Order: sequence, then structure tokens, then C-alpha cells
Amino acid sequence: MPIVSSLELLNRARERRCAVPAFNVDNLEMTVGVAAAAAQSGRPVIIQTIPRTLKAFGRRNYSEEFIDGGASVFASMIAAIADESGAEIGLHLDHGDCARTAAQCLEAGYTSVMLDGSMLPFEENSARTAEVVRMAHIVGAAAEGELGVIGGKEETDAKAGAYTRVDEARLFAEQTGVDSLAIAVGTAHGLYKGVPLINITRIADIRAAVNTHLVLHGASGLADGIIEATIDAGISKINFATELRQAYTRGLREGMARKEDEFDPKAYMPYAIARVREVAAVKIALCYSGWER
Repeated sequence: MPIVSSLELLNRARERRCAVPAFNVDNLEMTVGVAAAAAQSGRPVIIQTIPRTLKAFGRRNYSEEFIDGGASVFASMIAAIADESGAEIGLHLDHGDCARTAAQCLEAGYTSVMLDGSMLPFEENSARTAEVVRMAHIVGAAAEGELGVIGGKEETDAKAGAYTRVDEARLFAEQTGVDSLAIAVGTAHGLYKGVPLINITRIADIRAAVNTHLVLHGASGLADGIIEATIDAGISKINFATELRQAYTRGLREGMARKEDEFDPKAYMPYAIARVREVAAVKIALCYSGWER
């Protein structure tokens, strides 16, 4: 099955009061693990890459300085894996850093792109996001924006003052025309140092104010009950990155320990794939737990 529309997946999930799990991948093995879990479950997923991942596989000059590219590498790889596995997979640029990166991904065949302007002043964030929305819509793709401060790798604690405001979410959606919006409600990227306090009421309030799909970033490490509550409140897409990377690394270490005399990666990579598949399967089942209701 070819890469499918990210927006169509979000629309279908919201109709069934579910959320599409979106998995950040960094290489072939992680992609294979996610696709295998999706194919086995029969449920669609979104696979996404961040700019740092694209740069790791992009084109370089003679001094090894990154020039561009990387998007076509992942688009081709994921399209082939989706076709072979039969899984429904949307392809997304996560935390896009500029319009140029978004354009490269759209040209390569990504079905949705994100412009993360959350650290910019509101009007600048709105203007830059609107530009990427226009680019995406021209080619029939979708666009995601971000409003509010999500903790963790953005190096700011997601306290009450950093939550996405309802009035700003409404205005941002109107000004940009985004198809989906990542909101700050107490989650954080990376690992949680304590028990996160997720503002479920704020999700519901924003959902009532906008028709835009809402996205939850920083879901790795959240309790199942919290994730289910965010979906019930109106979240349509949930991002998982850290837990997938942890699973991959655990599997790789396990494989190398079991095959310590081997030097062929094909001997120990299956362990990494298996661990990624296990975690992805759990998240898929969680996000689609309401599918049959």
C-alpha cells in the first residue's frame, strides 16, 4: 500500500473517537518495527522524522558539512516498506525548523509537514506557519503547527502559564488554516523527571473552540489512563519518540550481548526491530482502544 494521506487518517480517527499514533523513526530498523506492528494490528499509523534525522542521512560536501536532502531517502524507504507490509502509513515531518525543510519533504512525498514556531512571538509563528500551510495545501498535503510551550527538549517547563490559551488557539487556527495543532497542556519531550500533570480540561476547551485536529506531543512515559483521557477530550494524533528509541537501544544491546562474537549487523538487528515492534503494538492498541465502541 502506498503512503496515505495523514489528514484522512486523522479524520477517520476523530470520527471514531480515537487518535492516530505517530512514531518518530531514525533508521530502517525502527521503520520496519513500526510497520510490522501496524500491519499486524490492521490500524493506520503515521511515521515521522525530525530535521536532525534527515540531516543525518542527507547530502554532504567534501568537508562533510551538511547541505540538504535526507527527506527523499526516508520517503523512498518508508514508501517501499508500506507497500511491502500492506500497512496504512502516513508520512510526516515533525518539528520542522523552516519552510525550506518542509518544501523538501513535500517534494519527496511526505503527506504532512510541521512548522514548529512555538518559540517565536505569536504573530511571527502564525505568519511562518501559514506559509507552510499554503505550501502543503498546494500539493494536497496537510500541515501542523504548534502553539504554547511543551517542556523537555524545548528547555522550558510546561507550567500553567505556558499552556496553550484557548483564545490564541482559535485565532491561530483562523490565521494559519492549519490542519492540526500541537498544544501545550503539561506534556514534555524526552523523559519525565516526575509525575506530569496533564490539563485535560484545557484540551476539551480548545477542542470546543477550534475544528482543527489537536496533537499531543511528549506522550512517551504517560500512563495509559492519561492518554485515553486526552483522546476522550479531543486529541486526534499522539506522538511517541523517546519510548521507541529506548526500545531500539535495548534491543540492540540485547542482540549484541547475545551475539557478542558476531560482526554482521544482521545477526543482532532483529532484536532491535522486535523491541520497537513490541512498543509500537502497545501504543497502537492504546490509541485505537475506542475503535469498536
